[in-house]
Amino acid sequence: MIITARFGILLALGALPFALSGLAPVTWLGFIYVAAVLVAGLADWLLTPDSSAIQVERHCEDKLSLGTENPIVLRLRNRWKAPLDLTIRDEPPYLFRIVGNVAGVRLNPRDERQVTYHVTPHARGDYSFGDIFVRFKGPLGLAIRQYRIGAARPIKVYPNLLDIRKYDLLLRRGRTLEAGMRRIRLYGRGTEFESLRDYVPDDEFRQVDWKATARRSRLTSRQYQVERSQNVIILLDAGRTMCVRIEDMTKLDYAINAALMLAYVAASGDDKVGLLTFSEKVDYFLPPAKGRAQALAIMQALYNVPLTTEESDYAGAFLYMARRWRKRSLVVVFTDLLDPESSRQIITNLQSLASTHLCMCVAISDSNVLAAARAIPNEASEVYEKAAAIEVLHEREQAIGALERAGVIVVDSEPGTLSPAVVNHYLQIKTRVRL
Repeated sequence: MIITARFGILLALGALPFALSGLAPVTWLGFIYVAAVLVAGLADWLLTPDSSAIQVERHCEDKLSLGTENPIVLRLRNRWKAPLDLTIRDEPPYLFRIVGNVAGVRLNPRDERQVTYHVTPHARGDYSFGDIFVRFKGPLGLAIRQYRIGAARPIKVYPNLLDIRKYDLLLRRGRTLEAGMRRIRLYGRGTEFESLRDYVPDDEFRQVDWKATARRSRLTSRQYQVERSQNVIILLDAGRTMCVRIEDMTKLDYAINAALMLAYVAASGDDKVGLLTFSEKVDYFLPPAKGRAQALAIMQALYNVPLTTEESDYAGAFLYMARRWRKRSLVVVFTDLLDPESSRQIITNLQSLASTHLCMCVAISDSNVLAAARAIPNEASEVYEKAAAIEVLHEREQAIGALERAGVIVVDSEPGTLSPAVVNHYLQIKTRVRL
């Protein structure tokens, strides 16, 4: 039995007769009052319905998305013949960020209601939801009964699937700019003929179709679409430098979300997509292939990528890929760039790889370092922090400059904009026929 604040106040009022006993013989009234309050509380508890009065079901995806808010829905149904005042609390994994999992609800007889709250996982893996706890308040508001409703179930946290579903929906509506990305079907300088259209002043003369112009008696241009069936290989560094946490997630997890989005967009555009994950050794290799099934296979592989504290062997990973795959491809390397010296192995191996493939290096900026470099210092310690941050950014720019001089495309983005930045660079490469 759990007592309410109302019960406590009423019980405390019973002390007044005892306090006034020196002025008048009213002590017996105090005993009667306290006994009445206790009897009322017990009666209120006995009149409170049991767990059979309500039906509770939890509804959520079997696979939650990493680093984003996932809705969890609790559906309630009143089986009782009277209204119910209740408080419901779910028990999601304690490592999740949770918003709104405790709610007060009033249900009329035979009424149904749903309560939605959100959880944000910060790491991939296997987790489990616990039971659901329900508290009923008695009709007098003096006592509360609490019940545990068995609802334990396992759950998996995958790379961000919600952004992919959102992108897929916006793609069907032709509104991908809302997701910060270009449209997947782009007309550019490709060689695959798409259609004819009227000439506009910005068209090149080599686009003019003279036969169609003569036939239609007005200038007509050919329109091309970007090539399909090209090769994209994602190389994912899971070594020590990717262990750094930014805003509750590691750099590796941000990179995994962006890599999955890139794989999905490339597969949707009919390109072949492959994956290689590595740290001190190559952990997994999936040769490029077409289709949504390949994107699903990549998702399953990314779900299981372990984070290690070992130094990454870039030379071994790039040599492994060169031996297993010789066709010219867009090679997208997700890693971290610190300074020219510590990144020398990355720079050297990407330079050699750029002679055969078109290479893109994706690095995640540390928002904490950027904030420190932009801050206006007020104390001596803040001056040192700002100077150190500026030095780190300067050395990072030197490493990026060395890669760009070698012909490597570099994407240096903050975590929140990483996925759109990577996809937009990929689409830009396609429209410019760089591959």
